[in-house]
Amino acid sequence: MIYLDNAATSYPKPQSVIKAVADCLQDYCANPGRSGHKLAIEAARKVFEARETVAQFFNVTDSRNVIFTSNATMAINCACAAILEDSDHVVVSSMEHNAVMRPLRYLEKEGKISLSFIESGSNGKITGDVTQLLQPNTRLVVINHASNVNGVVQDIASITAKIKAYNHSITVLIDASQSAGVLPIDIQKIGCDFLAFTGHKALYGPQGIGGLIINTDRPLKPFIMGGTGSKSESQYQPEFLPDKYESGTVNLPGIVGLKAGIEYVWPQMEKIRTEEMKHIKRVIECLSGIKGITVYWSNSFEHQIGVVSFSHESISCSEIGQRLNDEYSICVRIGLHCAPLAHETIGSYPDGTVRLSVGAFTEDSDIDTFCRAIEQITKV
Repeated sequence: MIYLDNAATSYPKPQSVIKAVADCLQDYCANPGRSGHKLAIEAARKVFEARETVAQFFNVTDSRNVIFTSNATMAINCACAAILEDSDHVVVSSMEHNAVMRPLRYLEKEGKISLSFIESGSNGKITGDVTQLLQPNTRLVVINHASNVNGVVQDIASITAKIKAYNHSITVLIDASQSAGVLPIDIQKIGCDFLAFTGHKALYGPQGIGGLIINTDRPLKPFIMGGTGSKSESQYQPEFLPDKYESGTVNLPGIVGLKAGIEYVWPQMEKIRTEEMKHIKRVIECLSGIKGITVYWSNSFEHQIGVVSFSHESISCSEIGQRLNDEYSICVRIGLHCAPLAHETIGSYPDGTVRLSVGAFTEDSDIDTFCRAIEQITKV
Protein backbone atom coordinates (compact mmCIF):
# COMPACT_ATOMS: atom_id res chain seq x y z
CA MET A 1 0.00 0.00 0.00
CA ILE A 2 1.14 3.55 -0.80
CA TYR A 3 -0.22 6.15 1.59
CA LEU A 4 -0.51 9.66 0.12
CA ASP A 5 -3.17 11.10 2.44
CA ASN A 6 -0.98 12.67 5.14
CA ALA A 7 -2.91 15.95 5.09
CA ALA A 8 -5.81 14.03 6.63
CA THR A 9 -3.71 12.05 9.11
CA SER A 10 -0.04 11.11 8.92
CA TYR A 11 0.65 7.42 8.54
CA PRO A 12 2.51 5.39 9.59
CA LYS A 13 3.42 6.75 13.00
CA PRO A 14 7.02 6.64 14.21
CA GLN A 15 7.89 3.69 16.42
CA SER A 16 8.82 6.10 19.22
CA VAL A 17 5.24 7.43 19.23
CA ILE A 18 3.75 3.95 19.28
CA LYS A 19 6.02 2.98 22.17
CA ALA A 20 5.22 6.14 24.15
CA VAL A 21 1.47 5.53 23.87
CA ALA A 22 1.83 1.82 24.71
CA ASP A 23 4.03 2.57 27.73
CA CYS A 24 1.48 5.07 28.98
CA LEU A 25 -1.41 2.64 28.68
CA GLN A 26 0.57 -0.11 30.35
CA ASP A 27 2.60 1.67 33.03
CA TYR A 28 1.00 4.89 34.32
CA CYS A 29 -2.37 5.60 32.68
CA ALA A 30 -3.97 7.09 35.80
CA ASN A 31 -5.81 10.40 36.08
CA PRO A 32 -3.36 13.31 36.39
CA GLY A 33 -4.14 15.86 39.09
CA ARG A 34 -6.98 13.83 40.58
CA SER A 35 -5.13 11.70 43.13
CA GLY A 36 -1.96 11.68 45.22
CA HIS A 37 -0.79 8.16 44.51
CA LYS A 38 2.34 7.47 42.51
CA LEU A 39 0.59 6.60 39.23
CA ALA A 40 -1.41 9.83 39.22
CA ILE A 41 1.75 11.80 40.07
CA GLU A 42 3.64 10.14 37.22
CA ALA A 43 0.76 10.89 34.84
CA ALA A 44 0.77 14.55 35.92
CA ARG A 45 4.54 14.72 35.38
CA LYS A 46 4.14 13.37 31.84
CA VAL A 47 1.49 15.99 31.05
CA PHE A 48 3.75 18.75 32.39
CA GLU A 49 6.69 17.50 30.32
CA ALA A 50 4.54 17.39 27.19
CA ARG A 51 3.25 20.91 27.85
CA GLU A 52 6.82 22.12 28.21
CA THR A 53 7.81 20.43 24.94
CA VAL A 54 4.93 22.03 23.04
CA ALA A 55 5.80 25.44 24.53
CA GLN A 56 9.42 25.12 23.46
CA PHE A 57 8.44 23.93 19.99
CA PHE A 58 6.23 26.98 19.34
CA ASN A 59 8.39 29.36 21.47
CA VAL A 60 5.65 29.99 24.03
CA THR A 61 7.06 31.93 26.97
CA ASP A 62 4.94 30.16 29.59
CA SER A 63 3.86 26.53 29.13
CA ARG A 64 0.69 27.24 31.11
CA ASN A 65 -0.50 29.00 27.95
CA VAL A 66 -0.53 25.65 26.14
CA ILE A 67 -4.09 24.32 26.37
CA PHE A 68 -4.61 20.70 25.33
CA THR A 69 -7.74 19.97 23.28
CA SER A 70 -8.96 16.97 21.33
CA ASN A 71 -7.99 18.54 17.98
CA ALA A 72 -7.58 21.85 16.15
CA THR A 73 -11.32 22.05 15.51
CA MET A 74 -12.03 22.11 19.23
CA ALA A 75 -9.23 24.64 19.74
CA ILE A 76 -10.73 26.95 17.11
CA ASN A 77 -14.23 26.62 18.54
CA CYS A 78 -12.90 27.29 22.03
CA ALA A 79 -11.06 30.41 20.90
CA CYS A 80 -14.16 31.76 19.15
CA ALA A 81 -16.26 31.09 22.24
CA ALA A 82 -13.74 32.85 24.46
CA ILE A 83 -13.38 35.91 22.24
CA LEU A 84 -16.59 36.72 20.39
CA GLU A 85 -19.53 38.70 21.69
CA ASP A 86 -22.76 39.95 20.13
CA SER A 87 -22.35 42.42 17.24
CA ASP A 88 -18.68 41.59 16.69
CA HIS A 89 -17.16 41.69 13.21
CA VAL A 90 -14.87 38.87 12.05
CA VAL A 91 -12.47 38.79 9.10
CA VAL A 92 -11.38 35.47 7.58
CA SER A 93 -9.40 34.30 4.60
CA SER A 94 -11.18 32.59 1.72
CA MET A 95 -9.06 29.46 2.21
CA GLU A 96 -10.50 28.47 5.57
CA HIS A 97 -11.41 24.94 6.57
CA ASN A 98 -14.91 24.20 7.88
CA ALA A 99 -13.34 23.99 11.34
CA VAL A 100 -13.32 27.79 11.08
CA MET A 101 -16.23 28.44 8.77
CA ARG A 102 -18.92 26.37 10.45
CA PRO A 103 -18.72 27.93 13.93
CA LEU A 104 -18.52 31.40 12.37
CA ARG A 105 -21.38 30.76 9.94
CA TYR A 106 -23.47 29.50 12.86
CA LEU A 107 -22.87 32.70 14.79
CA GLU A 108 -23.58 34.75 11.66
CA LYS A 109 -26.84 32.89 11.05
CA GLU A 110 -27.85 33.52 14.67
CA GLY A 111 -27.27 37.24 14.12
CA LYS A 112 -24.40 37.36 16.59
CA ILE A 113 -21.57 38.40 14.27
CA SER A 114 -20.87 39.73 10.77
CA LEU A 115 -18.22 38.35 8.40
CA SER A 116 -15.85 39.77 5.80
CA PHE A 117 -13.47 37.83 3.55
CA ILE A 118 -9.89 38.68 2.64
CA GLU A 119 -9.29 38.72 -1.11
CA SER A 120 -7.15 35.89 -2.47
CA GLY A 121 -5.75 35.06 -5.88
CA SER A 122 -6.78 32.02 -7.88
CA ASN A 123 -3.99 30.04 -6.20
CA GLY A 124 -5.37 30.90 -2.75
CA LYS A 125 -2.57 33.28 -1.82
CA ILE A 126 -3.88 36.32 0.06
CA THR A 127 -3.62 39.39 -2.16
CA GLY A 128 -5.94 41.85 -0.46
CA ASP A 129 -5.02 44.41 2.18
CA VAL A 130 -6.52 43.03 5.38
CA THR A 131 -6.62 46.45 7.01
CA GLN A 132 -9.12 47.64 4.37
CA LEU A 133 -11.67 45.22 5.85
CA LEU A 134 -11.19 46.18 9.48
CA GLN A 135 -14.06 48.01 11.18
CA PRO A 136 -14.49 49.65 14.59
CA ASN A 137 -16.21 46.48 15.84
CA THR A 138 -13.74 44.00 14.32
CA ARG A 139 -12.91 41.61 17.13
CA LEU A 140 -11.21 38.71 15.35
CA VAL A 141 -9.18 37.85 12.24
CA VAL A 142 -8.68 34.16 11.37
CA ILE A 143 -6.06 33.01 8.87
CA ASN A 144 -5.21 29.53 7.64
CA HIS A 145 -1.41 29.23 7.69
CA ALA A 146 -1.28 26.48 5.07
CA SER A 147 -4.19 25.18 3.01
CA ASN A 148 -5.29 21.57 3.26
CA VAL A 149 -6.65 21.83 -0.31
CA ASN A 150 -3.72 23.04 -2.41
CA GLY A 151 -0.89 23.55 0.10
CA VAL A 152 -0.54 27.32 -0.30
CA VAL A 153 1.29 29.02 2.59
CA GLN A 154 0.29 32.49 3.77
CA ASP A 155 2.67 35.17 5.08
CA ILE A 156 1.07 35.13 8.51
CA ALA A 157 3.76 37.18 10.26
CA SER A 158 3.48 40.12 7.87
CA ILE A 159 -0.33 39.96 7.83
CA THR A 160 -0.47 39.88 11.63
CA ALA A 161 1.96 42.80 11.84
CA LYS A 162 -0.26 44.92 9.58
CA ILE A 163 -3.33 44.12 11.66
CA LYS A 164 -1.61 44.92 14.94
CA ALA A 165 -0.16 48.15 13.55
CA TYR A 166 -3.65 49.20 12.50
CA ASN A 167 -5.34 48.23 15.76
CA HIS A 168 -3.46 46.25 18.38
CA SER A 169 -6.66 45.25 20.19
CA ILE A 170 -7.89 43.09 17.27
CA THR A 171 -7.39 39.40 18.03
CA VAL A 172 -5.57 37.24 15.47
CA LEU A 173 -6.13 33.47 15.39
CA ILE A 174 -3.91 31.28 13.20
CA ASP A 175 -5.01 27.82 12.09
CA ALA A 176 -1.76 25.84 11.93
CA SER A 177 -3.35 22.43 11.40
CA GLN A 178 -1.36 21.73 8.22
CA SER A 179 1.79 23.73 8.98
CA ALA A 180 2.72 22.62 12.51
CA GLY A 181 5.60 20.19 12.07
CA VAL A 182 6.18 21.26 8.46
CA LEU A 183 7.20 24.91 8.84
CA PRO A 184 9.02 26.56 11.75
CA ILE A 185 6.44 28.39 13.88
CA ASP A 186 7.63 30.96 16.41
CA ILE A 187 4.56 32.49 17.99
CA GLN A 188 6.56 35.46 19.30
CA LYS A 189 7.76 36.35 15.79
CA ILE A 190 4.31 35.83 14.30
CA GLY A 191 2.72 37.99 16.97
CA CYS A 192 -0.71 36.32 16.84
CA ASP A 193 -2.92 36.03 19.91
CA PHE A 194 -4.00 32.42 19.39
CA LEU A 195 -2.66 29.49 17.43
CA ALA A 196 -4.61 26.27 16.94
CA PHE A 197 -2.77 23.05 16.09
CA THR A 198 -3.46 19.35 15.82
CA GLY A 199 -1.18 16.48 16.73
CA HIS A 200 -2.15 13.78 14.25
CA LYS A 201 -0.86 15.35 11.03
CA ALA A 202 2.72 16.58 10.58
CA LEU A 203 3.50 16.36 14.29
CA TYR A 204 3.12 12.56 13.92
CA GLY A 205 1.15 12.09 17.12
CA PRO A 206 -2.01 10.01 17.54
CA GLN A 207 -5.49 11.15 16.63
CA GLY A 208 -7.58 12.92 19.24
CA ILE A 209 -5.00 15.39 20.53
CA GLY A 210 -4.34 19.02 19.64
CA GLY A 211 -4.07 22.34 21.34
CA LEU A 212 -4.62 26.05 21.56
CA ILE A 213 -1.69 28.38 22.21
CA ILE A 214 -2.66 31.54 24.08
CA ASN A 215 -0.36 34.49 23.40
CA THR A 216 -2.30 37.31 25.03
CA ASP A 217 -2.85 38.62 28.55
CA ARG A 218 -6.39 39.74 27.85
CA PRO A 219 -9.04 38.20 30.12
CA LEU A 220 -11.03 35.56 28.26
CA LYS A 221 -14.18 33.64 28.99
CA PRO A 222 -13.61 29.97 29.88
CA PHE A 223 -14.81 27.92 26.95
CA ILE A 224 -15.35 24.63 28.78
CA MET A 225 -16.02 24.22 32.47
CA GLY A 226 -15.98 21.34 34.92
CA GLY A 227 -13.63 19.29 37.05
CA THR A 228 -9.95 20.18 36.90
CA GLY A 229 -8.55 18.39 39.94
CA SER A 230 -7.73 21.82 41.40
CA LYS A 231 -9.79 24.04 43.74
CA SER A 232 -12.18 21.15 44.23
CA GLU A 233 -13.77 22.91 47.18
CA SER A 234 -15.12 25.58 44.82
CA GLN A 235 -18.15 25.28 42.54
CA TYR A 236 -16.64 27.96 40.29
CA GLN A 237 -14.12 27.52 37.50
CA PRO A 238 -10.49 28.24 38.49
CA GLU A 239 -9.06 31.47 37.07
CA PHE A 240 -5.46 30.25 36.63
CA LEU A 241 -3.97 28.57 33.56
CA PRO A 242 -4.11 25.97 32.19
CA ASP A 243 -6.93 24.80 34.49
CA LYS A 244 -9.24 27.65 33.49
CA TYR A 245 -9.52 26.20 29.99
CA GLU A 246 -8.82 22.50 30.58
CA SER A 247 -11.71 20.73 32.26
CA GLY A 248 -12.37 17.01 32.37
CA THR A 249 -10.00 14.09 32.11
CA VAL A 250 -7.27 14.82 29.59
CA ASN A 251 -6.23 12.46 26.79
CA LEU A 252 -3.09 11.24 28.53
CA PRO A 253 -2.05 8.66 25.87
CA GLY A 254 -2.60 11.32 23.20
CA ILE A 255 -0.57 13.91 25.10
CA VAL A 256 2.44 11.64 25.59
CA GLY A 257 2.13 10.53 21.98
CA LEU A 258 2.13 14.17 20.87
CA LYS A 259 5.31 14.81 22.85
CA ALA A 260 6.98 11.81 21.23
CA GLY A 261 5.82 12.98 17.80
CA ILE A 262 7.31 16.44 18.30
CA GLU A 263 10.56 14.91 19.52
CA TYR A 264 10.63 12.77 16.39
CA VAL A 265 9.97 15.53 13.86
CA TRP A 266 11.67 18.54 15.47
CA PRO A 267 15.35 17.59 14.85
CA GLN A 268 14.68 16.70 11.21
CA MET A 269 12.07 19.22 10.09
CA GLU A 270 14.34 20.78 7.47
CA LYS A 271 15.33 17.38 6.09
CA ILE A 272 11.71 16.19 5.96
CA ARG A 273 10.57 19.38 4.23
CA THR A 274 13.34 19.07 1.62
CA GLU A 275 12.25 15.52 0.84
CA GLU A 276 8.57 16.42 0.75
CA MET A 277 9.15 19.30 -1.65
CA LYS A 278 11.22 17.04 -3.89
CA HIS A 279 8.25 14.67 -4.05
CA ILE A 280 5.78 17.51 -4.71
CA LYS A 281 7.93 18.91 -7.54
CA ARG A 282 7.99 15.48 -9.13
CA VAL A 283 4.20 15.13 -8.79
CA ILE A 284 3.54 18.57 -10.28
CA GLU A 285 5.87 17.85 -13.20
CA CYS A 286 4.08 14.59 -13.85
CA LEU A 287 0.55 16.00 -13.58
CA SER A 288 1.36 19.10 -15.63
CA GLY A 289 2.46 16.90 -18.52
CA ILE A 290 -0.82 15.01 -18.77
CA LYS A 291 -3.45 16.38 -21.14
CA GLY A 292 -6.74 17.26 -19.49
CA ILE A 293 -5.37 17.63 -15.97
CA THR A 294 -5.55 20.89 -14.00
CA VAL A 295 -3.11 21.16 -11.10
CA TYR A 296 -3.98 23.27 -8.07
CA TRP A 297 -1.02 24.52 -6.06
CA SER A 298 0.53 27.79 -4.90
CA ASN A 299 2.61 28.25 -8.08
CA SER A 300 5.59 28.93 -5.81
CA PHE A 301 7.59 26.24 -4.03
CA GLU A 302 8.60 28.83 -1.44
CA HIS A 303 4.92 29.10 -0.41
CA GLN A 304 4.03 25.42 -0.68
CA ILE A 305 3.75 22.45 1.66
CA GLY A 306 3.54 18.79 0.69
CA VAL A 307 -0.06 18.98 -0.55
CA VAL A 308 -1.24 19.26 -4.15
CA SER A 309 -4.67 18.83 -5.77
CA PHE A 310 -5.69 18.09 -9.33
CA SER A 311 -8.70 17.28 -11.49
CA HIS A 312 -9.29 15.89 -14.96
CA GLU A 313 -11.56 17.44 -17.56
CA SER A 314 -13.40 14.21 -18.37
CA ILE A 315 -12.61 11.68 -15.61
CA SER A 316 -14.29 12.34 -12.28
CA CYS A 317 -12.30 12.70 -9.08
CA SER A 318 -14.18 9.78 -7.56
CA GLU A 319 -13.25 7.50 -10.45
CA ILE A 320 -9.59 8.49 -10.24
CA GLY A 321 -9.52 7.97 -6.49
CA GLN A 322 -11.30 4.63 -6.71
CA ARG A 323 -8.99 3.31 -9.41
CA LEU A 324 -5.89 4.45 -7.54
CA ASN A 325 -7.16 2.55 -4.51
CA ASP A 326 -8.45 -0.61 -6.24
CA GLU A 327 -5.88 -1.09 -8.99
CA TYR A 328 -2.72 0.39 -7.47
CA SER A 329 -3.29 0.38 -3.66
CA ILE A 330 -2.63 4.12 -3.54
CA CYS A 331 -4.47 6.11 -0.85
CA VAL A 332 -5.46 9.69 -1.76
CA ARG A 333 -8.41 11.87 -0.87
CA ILE A 334 -11.12 13.05 -3.24
CA GLY A 335 -13.87 15.66 -3.03
CA LEU A 336 -14.13 19.02 -1.29
CA HIS A 337 -11.83 18.29 1.66
CA CYS A 338 -14.07 20.08 4.21
CA ALA A 339 -13.19 23.44 2.66
CA PRO A 340 -15.80 24.50 0.06
CA LEU A 341 -14.82 28.16 0.22
CA ALA A 342 -11.22 27.27 -0.62
CA HIS A 343 -12.43 25.28 -3.63
CA GLU A 344 -14.49 28.25 -4.78
CA THR A 345 -11.37 30.40 -4.50
CA ILE A 346 -9.13 28.15 -6.60
CA GLY A 347 -11.88 27.24 -9.08
CA SER A 348 -12.50 23.58 -8.24
CA TYR A 349 -16.00 23.90 -6.78
CA PRO A 350 -18.37 22.00 -6.77
CA ASP A 351 -16.64 18.87 -8.08
CA GLY A 352 -13.60 19.14 -5.84
CA THR A 353 -10.22 17.60 -6.48
CA VAL A 354 -8.03 14.58 -6.07
CA ARG A 355 -5.63 15.49 -3.27
CA LEU A 356 -2.21 13.97 -2.79
CA SER A 357 -0.24 14.72 0.38
CA VAL A 358 3.20 13.38 1.21
CA GLY A 359 4.85 12.79 4.58
CA ALA A 360 8.07 11.81 6.31
CA PHE A 361 7.73 8.17 5.23
CA THR A 362 6.96 8.82 1.54
CA GLU A 363 9.54 7.19 -0.74
CA ASP A 364 10.73 8.12 -4.23
CA SER A 365 9.31 4.81 -5.45
CA ASP A 366 5.87 5.78 -4.09
CA ILE A 367 5.85 8.89 -6.26
CA ASP A 368 7.11 6.96 -9.30
CA THR A 369 4.28 4.44 -8.87
CA PHE A 370 1.71 7.21 -8.47
CA CYS A 371 2.89 8.95 -11.64
CA ARG A 372 2.74 5.73 -13.65
CA ALA A 373 -0.73 5.03 -12.28
CA ILE A 374 -2.09 8.47 -13.22
CA GLU A 375 -0.63 8.20 -16.68
CA GLN A 376 -2.41 4.88 -17.16
CA ILE A 377 -5.74 6.01 -15.67
CA THR A 378 -5.87 9.12 -17.87
CA LYS A 379 -4.74 7.40 -21.04
CA VAL A 380 -7.45 7.71 -23.68
